[in-house]
Amino acid sequence: MTVNTNIIQGSPPTVRPGAFRISYRAIALPAILVATLLALALLEPRFLNQLNLLNLSRNISFLTIVGLGQMLVMLLGGLDLSVGVVVAISSVTAASMMNHAVIWWPGNDAFAIAVACLSAMGVAAMIGLLNGLFIVKGRASAFIVTLGMFSVVGGVAYYVTAGIPIYGLPASFTNTLGRGMLFGLPCSVHFALFLVAAILIVQQRTRIGRYLYAVGGNAHAANLSGIPVNRTIISAYVACSFLAGLAGLLITARIGAGQANLGSEYMLHSIAVCVIAGVSLRGGVGRVERVFLSAILLTIFANAMNLVRIDSKLQTIVFGIVLLGAAMMDRSKQSGGGNA
Repeated sequence: MTVNTNIIQGSPPTVRPGAFRISYRAIALPAILVATLLALALLEPRFLNQLNLLNLSRNISFLTIVGLGQMLVMLLGGLDLSVGVVVAISSVTAASMMNHAVIWWPGNDAFAIAVACLSAMGVAAMIGLLNGLFIVKGRASAFIVTLGMFSVVGGVAYYVTAGIPIYGLPASFTNTLGRGMLFGLPCSVHFALFLVAAILIVQQRTRIGRYLYAVGGNAHAANLSGIPVNRTIISAYVACSFLAGLAGLLITARIGAGQANLGSEYMLHSIAVCVIAGVSLRGGVGRVERVFLSAILLTIFANAMNLVRIDSKLQTIVFGIVLLGAAMMDRSKQSGGGNA
């Protein structure tokens, strides 16, 4: 069947001409970010401490990676509530496999790390595949499917570990991925920057990127135009879980242990990052560079609350309020017909 290109032409974020015109929405996020950075630099001397900046950059990279995956499914009008437990199961799988591999093949840490990383990423991708298949083949709500997966995968992670962290990871794993530096930046930052660039190219230059926006904008019309809607949805959920699994590996390398409670905050934070960045909850609208800027802003905001010693329970309330406010702004934008 011939694909009707009229449905997928135009700039990828909004599938219509003029999406790159300058507007207050385009400059609001960078302006808020710059203002926040200046205020913290002036009011909180510890913010510019080298150790704080290094930790901040790592946390930004972790949230960016998970947020990019969440953006892919939100572009389709979906949602993935299981990203946090995918981070955890990836961590547990990698740590368990490394512990076993160094026993089975002593003195071959590189092989043990490779086996563990491939196993963890395979598990993460499989979870995304199951999410996509349940949504597409079972015609089930993405919210219900991923919420159920959240419960199942989280339970498995706790059952396997009994809630006890898995230590004893090879030093080469933690020293390279966790604490290694390249050109003055942590390795995780390079992973995040590469993914931002790669997904930006996919969004703007490839057929897959156009498919994402077309399906998110109008799945029925996309299907009539010959676009593989089901395959696009499944691929997005696989990519989302894969990226969450990658974040789990990087965090595991950073802390030097596999933990079943790792990444619990990413379910809320990844959604907040996307909504603040202007990714529509109804699908079809969203840009990767804004997600990246939003991840920087939200991580700096969390860091500022830690520096002034705001209680973690209050921080959860603040993040919830931020997410509600962003959701209301998205609703208002939809009602007003804007989609920039």
